[in-house]
Amino acid sequence: GYDALSAHNGFVFSVKKGLTDRDKCSGSLSGGWWFNTCNEANLNGRKSSISPTKALGITWHIKYNYESYYYTYHKVEMQIRDADFGFCTGSLKS
Repeated sequence: GYDALSAHNGFVFSVKKGLTDRDKCSGSLSGGWWFNTCNEANLNGRKSSISPTKALGITWHIKYNYESYYYTYHKVEMQIRDADFGFCTGSLKS
């Protein structure tokens, strides 16, 4: 599957107060995030189902599926695993 977080690799965590992201996404979107351009994924967005505020919502865009820009989520869970977890590299450690 497509990793919407990969578009944000290498970017610093930005919040509205700091505005360290290049497109000032943290000022126009909701919540702090590792913004690159506004945005492929934002799990810190607002819970909302009202159409005009979807850009402020919890988002996870799917590559080449432009309808996914209209989806928002009510609840998300981010799970982090160790970098040497073999699933990501295709070779499990023994």
